Amino acid sequence: MGESVRFESRRVGPIEVPEADVVRFDPLPGFPNKTRYVVMEHAEGSDMAWLASLEDPDLAFVVATPWDFFPNYDPPVGREHLAALGIERREDVELVCIVTLAGKNIYLNLAAPLLINVVTRRGMQVVSDDPRYTTRAAIPALEPARAEAGESQAPLATKGAPAAP
Repeated sequence: MGESVRFESRRVGPIEVPEADVVRFDPLPGFPNKTRYVVMEHAEGSDMAWLASLEDPDLAFVVATPWDFFPNYDPPVGREHLAALGIERREDVELVCIVTLAGKNIYLNLAAPLLINVVTRRGMQVVSDDPRYTTRAAIPALEPARAEAGESQAPLATKGAPAAP
């Protein structure tokens, strides 16, 4: 069995994950010295996940697969981005977007998705000026009856893919 990494996240709590699950990102804008993260399920059955920094216990992003909320999303990802991560096959890429919570509103950053090569565990944020997308795309509300019952709209989906390279 391979090595594991233990860390304490203020948002997620104490965690132990296999070293093979660690994602190494090019530094995300605004976080120049944070490059090692892990993606973890937010809650069973949730549409969201955590992207927690292994280098800062206070740094964890909520992320989601955009197609769960925006089925026609066409990510602003080019072949150069896929090549930079060594992504050659559609099944080797995971794409998630950072979620922002503001009061009762939930937003998805469709203008700057995160790409992860699931084979090499390397990642990057693609920052785009594509006018079709915003950093604050409002996520449609959950169906009231399902939200009251504590159900999510869809199961956690962690594998999304842009067009094949």
